[in-house]
Amino acid sequence: MRRSHLGSAALGLLAALLMGCRASVKTPRDLAPDHRFKATDDPVISSPVALDVDGDGVLEIAVGSWDGYFYLLDADLNDLPGWPKWSRNGFFSSPALADLDGDGAMEIVVGSDRGLVYAWNPDGSSVSGFPVDLGSEIWSSPTILKGPLVAIGADERMVILTANGQDAPGWPRPMDGWADATAASDGRLLAISSLTRGDPSQGWLTVWTRVGERLPGFPVSLTRDSDSSPALVDFDRDGERWFIVGDDAGYLHVFNREGRERQGFPVRTRGVVSGPTPTPHPPGGTIHAIEASPAVADLDGDGAPEIVVGSWDGRLYVWDDAGQELPGWPVQVDDQIISSAALVDLNADAAPDIVVGSKDGHLYGWTPEAERLPGFPRDLGAPVFSSPWVGDLEGDGRADVVVGADNGIHLLRNIGPMGQRDWPMFHRNPQHTGAYP
Repeated sequence: MRRSHLGSAALGLLAALLMGCRASVKTPRDLAPDHRFKATDDPVISSPVALDVDGDGVLEIAVGSWDGYFYLLDADLNDLPGWPKWSRNGFFSSPALADLDGDGAMEIVVGSDRGLVYAWNPDGSSVSGFPVDLGSEIWSSPTILKGPLVAIGADERMVILTANGQDAPGWPRPMDGWADATAASDGRLLAISSLTRGDPSQGWLTVWTRVGERLPGFPVSLTRDSDSSPALVDFDRDGERWFIVGDDAGYLHVFNREGRERQGFPVRTRGVVSGPTPTPHPPGGTIHAIEASPAVADLDGDGAPEIVVGSWDGRLYVWDDAGQELPGWPVQVDDQIISSAALVDLNADAAPDIVVGSKDGHLYGWTPEAERLPGFPRDLGAPVFSSPWVGDLEGDGRADVVVGADNGIHLLRNIGPMGQRDWPMFHRNPQHTGAYP
């Protein structure tokens, strides 16, 4: 028995080594003059971030995959030395950036399906105190708080870690359910949605103060479970934060700090579609479901932010702060929109445009008036659940897009002039605070 066990372990190690070699030699290739692609063995659900590792003014790309690997890539999608990193079961969580050791350089923090919170230096070495074992699979992405501290949702608790991987004073705090979503924070408040796996009727939004006191009126029970990561928004410019979150019944909620809905909310997705019905994605969801995380910006220039979010009905919705649809919205595509939108000015008109992926395999781009941006949609050849990162990798004044798909990592170069970036990536910024403004 002992020989058999050792033999199995050796074979497992050999397989892991071979997989590592296979991943490292998968060279990227050009699918078009402006479209670079790096294949992965399993879907890339994780949403990318970018950072300047070596101070040369060119950004590198950090993103995880369900193939077991976490990648740090140069601006041509080549693996950097010391990368990729391996973790059993891979990565659903999206990476966040934090200067954990105070040296002025950003470290990369991410959760894994193995249940570990990793923190790596740009050279691939682990930050002291990491990884931290939370004991169950992690789909929540880290949110970086002042300190720096790492906030991340776990099974029936909200965790905040210090820069050396210890529990922050007063944390963790108990919560209902398990967090698929990512917490939002404005530095004073911390909000996260959660669900009960296997029971779609159970979903919550919970809000704490920075020191771990739960706000009265929370948790709020949602109509169904929630995978949607909340956003914090000051709609009225009065310092009052509102909490925006979607649920699997298709309702978009906007709560105040007492847990009461804003006037005009909740609003609901339309659900019924003409033509083919978007593909089912069990368990628990309905065609109305909002699993995308809301993105927020002032799209029409009236001084008040709008909410952009996709649905399982294959529509992208834009609602104003009173729950009214903007003219021309929603727009319909061919399958679910679970990707969260990036809101960036890409045509030099000083208004944020919208870039988002769909399960139909395309990356879409629209103006605030729901007109297609030049060059969109782009066919990525596989479903897109990852949220796009939109920025300027090479500092040339032209916008680039990096996004994951079920077939790998895609880079679209020079898609337009690089304008104002109101909500350019998943949960707005590399710290994933999800707060606007």
